[in-house]
Amino acid sequence: MSSERTSIDQSNLLFIELNGLKIRVYDSSKRYSYQTPLTIIFLHGSPGQISNWKYQISYFEGKYRVIAYDQRGYGESDKPIEVTLKDYLDDLTSLMSKLDISAEDAVLIGHSFGGMVAQAYARDHVIKGLVLIGSLVKIKPDIIDKIIWHLPPIFWRRLFFTENPFTRKMYRDLFFSPSTSDEIFGEFLEDNKEYLESLPAHVFRYMKFFKDYDASNWLSEVNAPTLIIVGEDDKVTPKDESIKIHELLPNSRLVILEKAGHLVLYERASDLNKLIDEFIKEL
Repeated sequence: MSSERTSIDQSNLLFIELNGLKIRVYDSSKRYSYQTPLTIIFLHGSPGQISNWKYQISYFEGKYRVIAYDQRGYGESDKPIEVTLKDYLDDLTSLMSKLDISAEDAVLIGHSFGGMVAQAYARDHVIKGLVLIGSLVKIKPDIIDKIIWHLPPIFWRRLFFTENPFTRKMYRDLFFSPSTSDEIFGEFLEDNKEYLESLPAHVFRYMKFFKDYDASNWLSEVNAPTLIIVGEDDKVTPKDESIKIHELLPNSRLVILEKAGHLVLYERASDLNKLIDEFIKEL
């Protein structure tokens, strides 16, 4: 990644009503005009937000129309008490319809939970291309998940989601490669500290609604050209999950990035962008 930090162009942000909720959207076509209808749609992980894609947005928006949005429950979008996979798929379908984006022109790029949504959408629609970054076949809850899902927030809110020595070490060890610089880790914290500390407690429990998600039964039905990327040191979505996805997807390529963990969007941004760019040019 370049030592020069980037940020989201606030003038490209807008709110759109989707299925009764207010959803925050980044649309690069507010600023740029494009000769091609190809559109990149970024789907963040949980609990992510648009800014997680800032290095990808800044790289691609001069070439292709770029859409990124705070999925329901995250970022500045509305936050219902309960969510389902169908909700997220319906939101994506509605968003594409409102922004006049054809599925055949769309390249879906999903990170972590966003990859789960993207691959489920690609199962049921013909899309231009699919990029899965640290995606999953099935969620495997750990002890932290179980604490959050089953205990009152007073027991875990301050411990896990406010900046303190414990969370700094936990986030560093869990989400980043040991090879990642402290500067990149610090940038991620700076970008997300206020956001994570302000999220309602129920949002951190959304993944319990996906405990029965199992893509192994239908991933072979996804025919879109697919690029699968995962960090060698990813502890959240280990590379074995991406290897399984690659084995199940008939038209896929797998890249394992060395010296990268789960936040490859920050850790290896330049390399990630080049891989995606090369993939899109071949579509």
